[in-house]
Amino acid sequence: MPTPLVRLAAHPTTGTAHYGVVLPDSALTVCATGSPDFDIVADLLTSHSSCRACERGLLALTTPAHPGNSLDLLPALGTGKGAVGHQLIPGHLLSHCGKALDLRKTASKRTCRPCEKQVAILQNFKERAGGLLPDNSPCHDGEDLLWAPFGQGNLVVGHLRNAATAKGFCDAPLSAPNPVAVTTCTPCRRRRQQVDTDHRALTLPRMRQHVGKLLHGPSTALDDRAGELRPGDAYALSGCPDTHLVVATTKVDGDPSIDVLVYLRAEDRLAALQIHRDRLVAIQRSTRQPQ
Repeated sequence: MPTPLVRLAAHPTTGTAHYGVVLPDSALTVCATGSPDFDIVADLLTSHSSCRACERGLLALTTPAHPGNSLDLLPALGTGKGAVGHQLIPGHLLSHCGKALDLRKTASKRTCRPCEKQVAILQNFKERAGGLLPDNSPCHDGEDLLWAPFGQGNLVVGHLRNAATAKGFCDAPLSAPNPVAVTTCTPCRRRRQQVDTDHRALTLPRMRQHVGKLLHGPSTALDDRAGELRPGDAYALSGCPDTHLVVATTKVDGDPSIDVLVYLRAEDRLAALQIHRDRLVAIQRSTRQPQ
């Protein structure tokens, strides 16, 4: 029986790791890289660096298209209106070839050849992988995921990630989820309980009040990338039915995602999550930000 989508590498200690599926006769990667000796790499904390094309392919496989966005070709960010058009990854202002994109339409009829190539490769992968592709999941799943400290992996003890610092609640630098962890770091758990208590007493009442101001006061609506979110913004994104009110954001240099602490009005609770910086979101921005 073929395995679901997994992380693959051609060498045990060095090189680039790819994402793909293991078919009965071969391994199939998202970026169409071939090797006769692929091995499954379950641990994200190996010396392998991840293939960027595979990472972009995963975004395209797991993200629904942004509602109302019918733009097929967009110019790269910072280029002129006559620039070559790129095909955007669904739900992101990021092209299949890896360039950040502008929301403006391009007047050029030229299309990016690397984008076309990657789209064709991805389509072939989808046809051959069949039912082994990952399912879409709500954006705030995995909030209590346990992480490994920087430079270590496969530990029994895992850490809880603090969205306000992008570190563990015990201030340990983190590198990746640790799927084999079965016990939570005690300082992380205690500090998380203290933070949750403070949020219930102080942050939740403040955000409930701000929701009313946002809904009934002057505001602007715009589509933009998640990396531009500000505290006090309300945003929606494809694949998730909830409206999210931003409490705080944290960015780490070199990390393509941002940590966001949000208020979920429908559930009347706070949630910590990560979003790719180039994820396309619908933003409602009040002229009055929370104090």
